Amino acid sequence: MQQTTPLQISFEDLGYSVKVRARPAPNDEGGKHHWSWFRKSKYEDKFILHNLTGAFRPGRVTAILGPSGSGKTTLLNLLAGTENSGTTTGRIWVNGRPASGASLRLLAGFVHQDDVILSTQTVSEAITMSIILRPPPLASVQYSPETIDNHHEQNGGGATDDSVLPAPATANQTKGKREKRSHAAHENIHGTARALSLFGLEKCQHTAVGDTSEKGISGGERKRTAIAQEYVTQAPILFLDEPTSGLDAHSALMVTLQLKDIASTGRTVVTVLHQPSSEMFELIDDIMVLSEGRIVYLGERSGLVDYVAALGYPCAMYSNPADHVFNAVLFGNDVHQMGLQSDTQARARMLADSWEERSDGARTVRALVTCPELAPIDSSLFRRTSPPIVQLRYLTHRAFLNAVRNRLVINIRLVQAAFFGLLIGFIFLNTQNRPVTVQRQNFSGALFFTAVTQFLLSILAVVNVFTQERLVFVREWRSGYYGLPAYFASKNIVELPIQVILPIIYASISYWLLGLRQDGTRFVIYTVTCIVLNLCGFSFGLLLASLFSNIATILAALPGMFLPFLLFGGLLVNTGNSTVWLRWLQWLSPIKYGYSAMMKNQFSGYVVDGMPVGDSYLDEVGLGPMSIAVNIIMVMVISLLAWVAAYLALLHLTYKGRGDPIKNNAKKLRMELEGPPDPRFLTGDKEGRGETNSG
Repeated sequence: MQQTTPLQISFEDLGYSVKVRARPAPNDEGGKHHWSWFRKSKYEDKFILHNLTGAFRPGRVTAILGPSGSGKTTLLNLLAGTENSGTTTGRIWVNGRPASGASLRLLAGFVHQDDVILSTQTVSEAITMSIILRPPPLASVQYSPETIDNHHEQNGGGATDDSVLPAPATANQTKGKREKRSHAAHENIHGTARALSLFGLEKCQHTAVGDTSEKGISGGERKRTAIAQEYVTQAPILFLDEPTSGLDAHSALMVTLQLKDIASTGRTVVTVLHQPSSEMFELIDDIMVLSEGRIVYLGERSGLVDYVAALGYPCAMYSNPADHVFNAVLFGNDVHQMGLQSDTQARARMLADSWEERSDGARTVRALVTCPELAPIDSSLFRRTSPPIVQLRYLTHRAFLNAVRNRLVINIRLVQAAFFGLLIGFIFLNTQNRPVTVQRQNFSGALFFTAVTQFLLSILAVVNVFTQERLVFVREWRSGYYGLPAYFASKNIVELPIQVILPIIYASISYWLLGLRQDGTRFVIYTVTCIVLNLCGFSFGLLLASLFSNIATILAALPGMFLPFLLFGGLLVNTGNSTVWLRWLQWLSPIKYGYSAMMKNQFSGYVVDGMPVGDSYLDEVGLGPMSIAVNIIMVMVISLLAWVAAYLALLHLTYKGRGDPIKNNAKKLRMELEGPPDPRFLTGDKEGRGETNSG
């Protein structure tokens, strides 16, 4: 594994608090709390982290231990730049350069506790995606998904032959550039094979990740895949939030061993661990113990047992030191007091004070903070994202594979389009041969049903698919895989052909069975109207899935949007004679415009037995003066507005509309990290380091 420049993370007086609703003061009647709907809510600060001072050293695995609610994950998220809802105090440095969570994201990979990976991707594809979209420093060339597919097909996901390396992009490149690009592509393709080998994933490399409904890889394999996705980016810092939770003892030990291997390359590895086994504990280099947001211990793992013994809590010879710290030190082996918050807080303050005031380890940590590693931060260490065109090409390829692999969903939608075409066709079969009054009623009902089904079914289909991918998009976007424009465009590129094919199938079946006017031009108009209604439903489905995070909320909100469109769709209410102050709602209904276009397409100039009956009927139903073309254009306009609103909703979802802090401030953040160290570390630098070394 390639060595990297060592990066030390230091922080001083680091605090974090959030605003919470204050409990009302008790009144005079027995000390009961009095709530009032009319009283303005008061908020107070809840401190989660209390003036933490410490350092995480490169080339070492640092484990953060502590009970639930001690602030472990908050500290990790704060340093990784994924926590920004509260108030942060104190200072953070990387190799003596002022830093923040946002700037650390330029250097660090983050493995979340819950592994969110697209379920239809294989293990090999998930790792390869990370290399393509977040290329490591040596990857100076981008290549297409087809190159990767050919590589996997020809080599079975294993080692790569020189014969499958991508050819030069253009003929006028110099020999040196061609060799450089070939070498970079060779390294990138080999990156997947190296990661599969390192993390023991060769046997499952062609297995889909899966989810709760589709069986895939095991929990341990999923966790190792998530770590491998961050490892292949060659980030010099790696944060992990409880990577062993939910794993069996062997899988958890394997993950810890792999973290040890990663740290051996000079990387800074910081992980939150939940009750590590004694074997895992022995692999850890440094330990941080938190309790109630305070540091109880921070130092080498080998010194923890001696330190707690000095406090009066000796650890038995064959006991797990991690369990001993939890049970004896943090809670005093008193199960009756473990649930009392006041006792836990008092004990945490006592232990933190003992660490700060009477510990040699605390003085060692302060010396590390005062005299940190000051090696320059090279620009090659910063994480990168592929160009937008590479993102679009890869995401379109992935979205296509995802759609194809969800074959059951596509088949159901195809059968559904044909079924409803046959259903409506046979219900109103050969309506043109029936009496005029029956023709008017049947044609109106059939065309209204067509407008409603094309709009509604498209909404439901998109909502069902996109809500499952919404969490994947948020996680991957925040991890720096791609930008919103590339993702949004790829989803539309893959979905739009489906949204065109399905209404064509429906129209081709239903039009002729219904007995609508036997005219090729009118059939084309009918089909185009079905297509634009389908696309409009697609846009509204994207909007709903972007606004709400789960299918239950969407289904609860859908009637509130759909029923007004239905009521003012042109059939149930004669919109020309409806209530005046509600009549404007008809102009918001895409169903109304689509229904009007199909009705005018059928009844305009319609003659039965030599009698013109169509135009008079159109006047009776009061569909308005707009022509067929204008009605179709209005559906397209509404569709475009909903499509833009869906994009804006996703933009709001990405950091609540503030955009990516890395992209918005990348230049400034890079300059701070690449600049000189904080002056406080340069003043008396030699003296301070000499004293530390001599001590």
